[in-house]
Amino acid sequence: MTVKAATNTREEIIDRAFQLMLQRGLNGFSYRDISEPMGVKNAAIHYHFPNKMDLIKALIDENHRVLRRSTSEFMAYGGAARVQLEGLFAFTLNQCNCGRPICMVGALAIDYDELDEEIKKANNSFMKDSVKWLTRVMELGREQKEFDFNGDPMSKAVSILAMIQGARQMARVHGLDYLENIFAQIRIDLGITE
Repeated sequence: MTVKAATNTREEIIDRAFQLMLQRGLNGFSYRDISEPMGVKNAAIHYHFPNKMDLIKALIDENHRVLRRSTSEFMAYGGAARVQLEGLFAFTLNQCNCGRPICMVGALAIDYDELDEEIKKANNSFMKDSVKWLTRVMELGREQKEFDFNGDPMSKAVSILAMIQGARQMARVHGLDYLENIFAQIRIDLGITE
């Protein structure tokens, strides 16, 4: 197997596992569910990911990389807070359009107690980074008078992320209008006027 073929196989495994994780949860798929559609043996999956927790850790890491790569422009702690917030909305909508209707944190929540400590740590790190960034956006928005809200910025950030996560789950069943409606409500809650 060439390096390029191995990389492509690894990427395809991650992509298929991500889709299965979002559709079925952690315990709803096996390596066979990944290998059979790919036309490879389970050994090919085990070559890249010796066990399922290794695969889940790779999914979290990939999710973190995708978020950072896709949001690097608006996550650079500076500039207009509104632009950064709208970037988050655009990223979220794009993820839903790309077949990732719920986030990794939400997908792992059901089976959280079954995760090993390394996976929990990676998942928690991803969430902490997201809250930290959005808290800074809330602080910046308030300082620059772009946002007007009651309460502390971290609580507002957590509230927004929870609303988006819930809206993603509803949008999966009822359509993307639910997500767009939540974005509109968040703008209202922040005192953003068009």
